[in-house]
Amino acid sequence: MIHVFVCLVTHATENGMSRKKTHLHLENTPFICENCGCMVMPPESGTLHRNHCSHCLFSLHVDMRVGDRRSGCRGLMEPIGIWAPAKKDWSIIHRCKNCGFMRTNRIAGDDNETLLLSLAVRPITRLPFPIEMLFDTLGKGSISGDGQ
Repeated sequence: MIHVFVCLVTHATENGMSRKKTHLHLENTPFICENCGCMVMPPESGTLHRNHCSHCLFSLHVDMRVGDRRSGCRGLMEPIGIWAPAKKDWSIIHRCKNCGFMRTNRIAGDDNETLLLSLAVRPITRLPFPIEMLFDTLGKGSISGDGQ
């Protein structure tokens, strides 16, 4: 897992009150995946900090905010999809199996490409309607579904 070193710093504000800011220092170390049991090494490329297994793409629900390690849930975060914003790197969409919390994590260069691709095509392979409906609609010369 990533080791986190937290440093609390007190700063004076305009009204004389102080606020604590948390500075996170992240360090990559190898870990054993709690889902598949594989040894996961620090990423070679694609991200600075490993936050999911490169073999099965599962993560752990350990953060309330990115990097703070303050979540008490500690549930397995299942990869459920891919987010591919224009002109940016892909991210894996994770959902916690315990509490349902969702978060995206940037992919790493050594992630399992077959699993990444299967997540990306999942919406096409699991349509919310029978595929025959699509072919019937296309056969009628309409893609709006109204038959005109």
